[in-house]
Amino acid sequence: MIDFNNISQNNWADTRISILGAGKSGIAAGVLGAHVGANIFISESDNSPDIIKNIGDFKHEVGGHSNTVLDADFLVKSPGIPNDIPIIKECENQKIPIVSEIEFASWFTSSPILALTGSNGKTTTVNLLHEMCISDGRTSLLGGNIGMPFSENVLWELTSNITNPIHVLELSSFQLEHINTFSPAIAGILNISADHLDRYADINAYAAEKMKLANQINDSGWLVFNADDPILAESLQNTNRSVVFSLTQNGNCIFKLNATKVYTGETDNPDILFKFEDTKLKGFHNLQNILAAATMAHSFGISREAIQNTIINFTPIPHRLEWVGSIHNVDYFNDSKATNIAAATAAIESFDDNLILILGGQDKGSTDFTQLIPCMENRVHSIIAYGAAGKEIKNQLDESFMVTYCEYFEDAMLTANDNSKPGDTVLLSPACASFDQFSSYEQRGNTFVEIFNKLELGN
Repeated sequence: MIDFNNISQNNWADTRISILGAGKSGIAAGVLGAHVGANIFISESDNSPDIIKNIGDFKHEVGGHSNTVLDADFLVKSPGIPNDIPIIKECENQKIPIVSEIEFASWFTSSPILALTGSNGKTTTVNLLHEMCISDGRTSLLGGNIGMPFSENVLWELTSNITNPIHVLELSSFQLEHINTFSPAIAGILNISADHLDRYADINAYAAEKMKLANQINDSGWLVFNADDPILAESLQNTNRSVVFSLTQNGNCIFKLNATKVYTGETDNPDILFKFEDTKLKGFHNLQNILAAATMAHSFGISREAIQNTIINFTPIPHRLEWVGSIHNVDYFNDSKATNIAAATAAIESFDDNLILILGGQDKGSTDFTQLIPCMENRVHSIIAYGAAGKEIKNQLDESFMVTYCEYFEDAMLTANDNSKPGDTVLLSPACASFDQFSSYEQRGNTFVEIFNKLELGN
């Protein structure tokens, strides 16, 4: 039996690992496990040719999960797999340990880990943090819920000549569900808002998974969290070795702000880090992301110059309030990554008025879209609701706004274009998942850009 509190003493040649899921993280965990000498078995519910090709020479099964999975010392579960499927229940009944790919990969590195979770803004924040590390001359490996699976980056560390790497990780609630000894040097929590309620019983269950990260920092590490978030402020206010950031209070924050800039030092003698006009990142939610990254970087010992240079030179990431272009003085913004109410709210509040808002896609769990009304008032003059959630969005918002329903995304774009006039802004910030008509939010955002380009050529 494997001793999870003394992993370094484990004989991997005698260890049987079942991996549930043959996506990127599952395969990466399999390759890492094979590298250290473990016996790997991969079980996947899909049986498509691409999946079989990805699995390669590993012992495996496809098209479902059999009891062969149970012939293991422990199970590595891919994050997208729900916890209530029969094979998971049987593992629990037989007391077979279940770990996440993040937990598993962490056993094979002693390098510092800077890990971030939150409901919205994670990708922008970890990219900022990653670039700050690079600007400071560090070797930063970005992974987790973005880019490379953590297992793949750890394997690269083990097999290459890189020295003193840092692992910067974006972590979803799914990836945090089965962590145990995972121990970052810096743990950051951006915010908590309702999300993935098709997987969790309620927001408390969802928040509990995010909060796990607060308990994982190592003895010399720091927890960085958002003092403006009511759930975080209440739950984490007495946490040892914690540092806060805030848009509304300066208090004990390392980085403070006023109406025009972020600074350190005293208000009457500020040492300016940057002025708001210096960054290409738009909106108060991005200011929150910047403060989070800067605070995490500072807590880890990244130089002020590297933090400052990154903030000033950072280019917004595609699909996150990305300015696509302008047609007849109508601006188009792609915020396809906004798949919940909080993310859409942040995007909408980044503008003053004259918004044509595209909402819709696949609802993530009986969403109350009327929560958007306060931020939309005096900003949004019309809404285009599309896709599987489109009719419900129209039903909920039709009394307060002019709402047009379109079944298909392209028709929603064309309608927004037809209804626009100079000075308007067309904003795709859908508050829904993309899976009714697209394989990912990236594909939805790319389609937005493609349709924009066609419209631009036609004018």
